[in-house]
Amino acid sequence: MGTIEIERGMVKYITSDGEIYYVKQHFPPSIPPVTERTSQKLLVPERFFSYGPIEKIVSLLGLGRCNVVTVKLAHEMHLTFEEFEMLQEMVGPEFYFSRAAYQYTPDTLPHKDPETAMGYQIVLDILVRNWDDGDRNMYMVSGIPVWFDFGASLDPRCQNVYRFLLKLQDAAEAGRVSSIELYFKNYSRRREKILEAAIEVFESITQSEIRTIVQVSEDEFSGFFADYLVNNISQISEDVDIIRGAFLSQKTADKGRIFYEPILKQTFWRQIK
Repeated sequence: MGTIEIERGMVKYITSDGEIYYVKQHFPPSIPPVTERTSQKLLVPERFFSYGPIEKIVSLLGLGRCNVVTVKLAHEMHLTFEEFEMLQEMVGPEFYFSRAAYQYTPDTLPHKDPETAMGYQIVLDILVRNWDDGDRNMYMVSGIPVWFDFGASLDPRCQNVYRFLLKLQDAAEAGRVSSIELYFKNYSRRREKILEAAIEVFESITQSEIRTIVQVSEDEFSGFFADYLVNNISQISEDVDIIRGAFLSQKTADKGRIFYEPILKQTFWRQIK
């Protein structure tokens, strides 16, 4: 049996082992009505918000590869009937759990070097099209970043890498600067090597692992998201190149140092028709 607390308006669940999870209301996406005309098509909602299966998919993809928090569905927490009822009253009829990032320690993270951690994270974020991975969804543990809140990921509208690029730039203009943009801001040969290593790691993800992840995450559109991820993994190297080229164009190279300048986003409008 655990303990339920409220912290700054957010509900926390503390397990008997001392693990702290934030309890988030689960909002299933609205499903468009199926008509005779659309019955042969897979209908996928375009917008996700606080959606447990999506966050769990991203968390599992990053497990052991990135500094990301653990996400659990309600049935994985072994709640008592009383705890379940209390959380329903406090949070909502459906909910899921996201581990507190501040509980992690350097020895529990895959990457202890901040630059390496960010490099691996942005490859994951490009893979799942997570544009909201900036400092609002990051916690520093002894100077090492840990990411949480992956609800902006896997939006069907952003599977096109050029649409994702425009979303990144629109979000930055609204004050939510992505870690992706920050990583390329001071790009270097070391960061390039980190990206190359990270790309190899994510390219090695098998279709069997993807199938298991989407099944465990219990998403009703598991087939769609499995295809989404398999497709993005197959072209992750190309997508990283496109995103890198969007923020940086090589200007000069002198004595081993590389200098870049941004490319205007208008360049990419023709790619998203």
